[in-house]
Parts: sequence; structure tokens; C-alpha cells
Amino acid sequence: MVDRKKRAQGQGGFTLIEIIAVLIILGILAIVAIPKYFDLQDQARKRAANGLVAAAQSQLSLGFANSLLNSTYTFTPANECSNVAISNATENASLKCTGEANAASISIEANVGGQTASGNWNNPSATASDANAS
Repeated sequence: MVDRKKRAQGQGGFTLIEIIAVLIILGILAIVAIPKYFDLQDQARKRAANGLVAAAQSQLSLGFANSLLNSTYTFTPANECSNVAISNATENASLKCTGEANAASISIEANVGGQTASGNWNNPSATASDANAS
């Protein structure tokens, strides 16, 4: 009988106050962490949109260079932007390039999950001819 009492006294569990304290701490952590998580998602979407703009600028430069090297190649901003690969994992992503092939600047707009980014691609031949005209 004495052995049972000693074992019962040696076995301890969590008290109600300890459990409540742990739940309060977890609640506070959740209140702080969840908004930060959603903010990180928005930042990632914004950076993905910026990446699409940079990819479009690179593709426009490649297409322009290709048109200079190959006389049969037709440089059109819309076709060059359609060559930019958008990952299937990227949610609701779109890329739009507006401007004519001989324009001094072509505007680029990317949208990823509601976050937008925009930029321009400056046509090297148009800016060079504009500088010579001045």
C-alpha cells in the first residue's frame, strides 16, 4: 500500500493553470505569426511580378538583337512577351507589353496574384537616333 502512495506522489501531470498559460502563449504567437505569414505571401507575389517584368525586358532585348542579326526575324513586343515562360505554380499571373516595335519605349505590366509591377524597355535604336537628332 505504501508503494502505491509513493508512486502516486511521484507521478505528476500538468495543472490547469500551466495548461492555460501554454494556451495563452500559443495564442499570442499565433496572433503575431499569422499576419506576418500573409505579409510574406504578398511580398513574394510582388517580387514574382518584378521578376516577370525583368524577364520581359530581357526577352525584348533578345528579340531586338535577333532582329538586328537576322533580317527575316520580325520583332514585335507582343510576341516577345508571349515568349516569357510563366510557371504553372504562379497563381493568376499575367504579362502585358504595350508599344510598337519602333517606339522609343515599350511599357511592361505584370500581375501575380493581385500584386502588380510595371517597367519599361527602352529601344536602343530609337534612343540612339533621338540622341543624334538633338
